Amino acid sequence: MKNTTYIILIAALVFTALGCKKFLNVTPIEAQSGNNFWKTREDVEGFTNGIYSRLKSKVAGTPTFFNNDDRAFFPALEMRGNKVAIGSLSNDGANTFLALTSNNMKFLIASSGRFNGMMKNIMSWKEWYDVVAAANILYFEVDKVPSSSLSDADKKRYKAEAVFLRNLSYMFICKLFGDAIYYTDAYHSTPQGRTPQVTVLNKCIEDMTVAKNDLPTFYNDATSNGFRPTRASAVALLMHLNMWAAAWDTGVKTKYYDAVKTLSTELDTYSNYKILPITPANTLKIFKGRSSENLFGILQDFNYGEGFSLPASLSYYLSHYPYQGNVTKTQSSIAYSTDYIRKLYPPGSPDARITTWFENYDAQGGAFQFKKFANIYSTGSGSAISITSDDSAIIFRLPDCYLLTAEALAELGDESGARDFANRVTVAANAPLITQSGQDLKDEIYKERCRELIGEGQFFFDLVRTKRVLNSDFTNAPISVANLNAGAWTWPLTITTAERSANPGLIGNNFWN
Repeated sequence: MKNTTYIILIAALVFTALGCKKFLNVTPIEAQSGNNFWKTREDVEGFTNGIYSRLKSKVAGTPTFFNNDDRAFFPALEMRGNKVAIGSLSNDGANTFLALTSNNMKFLIASSGRFNGMMKNIMSWKEWYDVVAAANILYFEVDKVPSSSLSDADKKRYKAEAVFLRNLSYMFICKLFGDAIYYTDAYHSTPQGRTPQVTVLNKCIEDMTVAKNDLPTFYNDATSNGFRPTRASAVALLMHLNMWAAAWDTGVKTKYYDAVKTLSTELDTYSNYKILPITPANTLKIFKGRSSENLFGILQDFNYGEGFSLPASLSYYLSHYPYQGNVTKTQSSIAYSTDYIRKLYPPGSPDARITTWFENYDAQGGAFQFKKFANIYSTGSGSAISITSDDSAIIFRLPDCYLLTAEALAELGDESGARDFANRVTVAANAPLITQSGQDLKDEIYKERCRELIGEGQFFFDLVRTKRVLNSDFTNAPISVANLNAGAWTWPLTITTAERSANPGLIGNNFWN
């Protein structure tokens, strides 16, 4: 970990607020004078704004293509180990994604190029720790704001928001790299080694559980819902933390499944949230990010200057005109393999997701079209028109939570409850009800996660978490038990010379490094 001065500079001085309707259009904190720092609500909102900017920068980059700030975070999580066919993708793109689908991370370490650079960005955890460091500072400093400027209730809300953001970052750190350096103190400077991820996850669970009820159940400002954390957002995060911990804890796992069951009961009390039937109109709402089933995401909205880099959106790869590119882009660059997609969505079986989210869903070629991410904006005109994705990055939504609950209940032996939660999702998709029992039920719940969350960056995490990464029926690149235990599921971790100098005990992921 880099020294204190560097972290503070990144966390407190270099953040930029990118601007968005209402909740992101305050003055950035670094533009204010030192005399005013932490004096008003605007100071606090400005600093918080900067944390969201850093989170967005990590996973989405900025709109100008190939300006060294491109990202492919969620597409990479979807493609790693997945059964897809790689077609025409410029520069080093085809080789990069072929390596990713075959889990050939050493090729990515040794190679170079534009798309390869996006993979190397994922191998760095510095930006996640920028978010952690800033969240810790927010938690520590917000109590210093005079009560005349910020009520005690609002201080608690901001502190809970800081807890959510740091635990969200720790969740991704553990899912990407395993063991993490864990700290919650502001202006942290003490060098320390990596803590086992199960210990980190349990600390995050305890941390988030204590702070959860200081978050609102819903925001009066509609622009904040789906993009600022609520209690339902915290429930979703806690579900993921528990299910990831259950995958790696060698002790009793039922405590994690019981926790998810309890959290599902709480989630059902929040009447503002409901699952939406799969239709083209509802799909647009869901992936814009402010629907009744959205729990937390990262905003993209062309109308308010909130843009992602082009390769940050999966439609850049799996779609063509009129959902992506110009009129000459008549084929998708990547498609799901025929064998895989037919196993998920059997031909002739009713499922609104097939007709709503795909064209030529089993074509395994350029005619394949992925329409799940269908919010777009256009620039130019005539033959020069260009179509770009305008979907937000959705991290948590209601069907995800229902299916995690179904999975936990199945592990607890409550098969009736598991089917009930899973079928909340199948009913909304107008798909056949899940009726299986035993291992078949667990496999069907997993496949339902693949069907419902396809393209959302959950694929590889679910593959690893459920240990189905060992089985070639579920992945293009099965990992042996020995290699899984040795860390073949992790991303390589880049540690710079400066980081190693500041923290000599810092080690990478030995399987790749």
